[in-house]
Amino acid sequence: MLRLTATALALPLLALVAIPAQAQDENDPYAPCAAMTDDAARLACFDSTYASQRVVIAEQVEEREAAVEEVFGFRDEDRIVERTDEEITVTATVSEILQGARRSQVLLLDNGQLWREVSGSTLRNRVREGWSATISRHWSGVYEMRFEGRTGYLRVERMN
Repeated sequence: MLRLTATALALPLLALVAIPAQAQDENDPYAPCAAMTDDAARLACFDSTYASQRVVIAEQVEEREAAVEEVFGFRDEDRIVERTDEEITVTATVSEILQGARRSQVLLLDNGQLWREVSGSTLRNRVREGWSATISRHWSGVYEMRFEGRTGYLRVERMN
């Protein structure tokens, strides 16, 4: 009777160990190919899976590009985006300057976006209404707002 109980307990435990392995195989598109024993069939399987994965990778790149555009939050009708090889910039005019916490500037742009100054800015002057601002992403991931005819920049983050 004890042996039957131990076996009865061991089977559910084995099933729990096998479930993560099975779930991992479902997420791996190459798993069915790796299980094949015929070399020619396995190679053909890997080739066709690679071809389908290239489509998936291309779709992921498109999704990332769309996410970069959405960071600036433009609708199609008011989009003013310039693209270079890897850089996206947005140009707009400052329509209102507000006071944020710790005397930081909060800028409302004519496209409806609200940007708040964060630490690390090099612009010495206070921003004025009507200034033309160009926002770009720095290699470190923060956004910099530069103004036409001015030296320095504001490090900013999007508020809306």
